[in-house]
Amino acid sequence: MINLIINWSDQRFKDRQPEDRREGYGLVSGCVGLVTNIFLAVFKVMIGLISGSVSIMADALNSVTDTFSSILTLVGFKMSAKKPDEDHPYGHQRYEYISGLFIAILLLFVGLQFLKDSFLKILKPEDVQISALVIVILVLSIFIKLWQNFFYIKIGNHIDSDTLKATAKDSLMDVLTTSAILLSSLLFQFWHINVDGWVGVLVALYITYSGLGMLRGFINELLGNRPSDAEVERMTHELERYKQILGFHDLRIYNYGPNAVFATVDVEIDSNWTLDHAHEVIDDIERDFKKRLNVILVAHMDPIDLTNRHYNKIHRAIKDIVAAYDLDLHTHDFHVEETRTGELVQFDVVVPHNIGIPDDVLNHRITRDLEKDFPKLRTQINFDHNYIGEDQSRFTEADSKPH
Repeated sequence: MINLIINWSDQRFKDRQPEDRREGYGLVSGCVGLVTNIFLAVFKVMIGLISGSVSIMADALNSVTDTFSSILTLVGFKMSAKKPDEDHPYGHQRYEYISGLFIAILLLFVGLQFLKDSFLKILKPEDVQISALVIVILVLSIFIKLWQNFFYIKIGNHIDSDTLKATAKDSLMDVLTTSAILLSSLLFQFWHINVDGWVGVLVALYITYSGLGMLRGFINELLGNRPSDAEVERMTHELERYKQILGFHDLRIYNYGPNAVFATVDVEIDSNWTLDHAHEVIDDIERDFKKRLNVILVAHMDPIDLTNRHYNKIHRAIKDIVAAYDLDLHTHDFHVEETRTGELVQFDVVVPHNIGIPDDVLNHRITRDLEKDFPKLRTQINFDHNYIGEDQSRFTEADSKPH
């Protein structure tokens, strides 16, 4: 059934643009979730009222919440597919994260509400009315939620949607909570052991914990997460394909939604290239990023003089100095400028987050050690604390050509 829905969606949306195709899959998954959740909500509320079980009512209202979640999923995917406009030049794809945020808030509200009700049930326990109908509906609910979990996982992986992956986790949690409620119902039915309130507490805590986790995840998405290692590695491998460049550094990735990814990078090139040739190489890199990775890249040219032995000697001295500190420091953006008062060397030092040494102390150390070999050399050092991935500069003294 799941593969049938996916194959049907593939055929229906295959000629659409990525944003429109994503919207189509999202609407399909939202409609499927809406229909199944309405069915479960109606029957669980019914058996909850019949049985008088607080844990079943907690599970029933969780299904009602899931119904609202499906509606929010539909709205989120519909809004995120809107084209960029004057006020939102990067598109509207973060609406998908906003819908996920509301789903998490609903989960949190339901969990806290039934945590209170379950505690009251523990203090004043009441007999519950368990019938064959209650057992059948609970078992059916478990199977439907398990199917939902597989469905959302498949669609979520198919379009790489964090919202659908989170909804899949929610469905799996529903399987576990309904299973616990079924177990407590069977205990009361056959052995008259009333653990309804305690199971209600466990279900409520589980829902609350899940809601907090989802809330944290979607807030991070809206604030701007650090890109995943896989995403950084994918872009790094793409840049490594261009053997004509000397290297690259300062890769930065900006995520405005699943299909709205922007990036910037400094690309090191031979300063002897003509501007036309450099522009052609940079254009090729940016064009390939859009075509192969669906990423809008802006590449900054960082010219390196390979022919000046004196500059190369300074560059090697700087690398040796920062390496000797054994602090995992890296350097790039190396330039030497001839001024009226002498030579000025400019470079960046990438500082890992776990380094507790202030920038001014590092500046003093590097400048002091560099003056030992180059007493008249002035320095201008920029310390970079926001970096992604490793420094991929391939420029070394061995790259230099005879003067």
